[in-house]
Amino acid sequence: MDKLDVLRLAERVVQESASGSIAAELLSNGNDLYEPNQTSKKLRRITPNGEISEGYLKENRFVVEKIFTA
Repeated sequence: MDKLDVLRLAERVVQESASGSIAAELLSNGNDLYEPNQTSKKLRRITPNGEISEGYLKENRFVVEKIFTA
């Protein structure tokens, strides 16, 4: 078993996060992405089909309060 180089992994995550490649890969694999919205203290969700919505988690489900259009 190979040892995990945590520092190298962290550096890779920072680089790929900055470039957007992690987000693109996760979305293309069918995952929803969540990020905090600092101005409203809610969560912003991005779905693989490109929909962006804002809401909160309740009982492990995302409750949509607002949908943003492009």
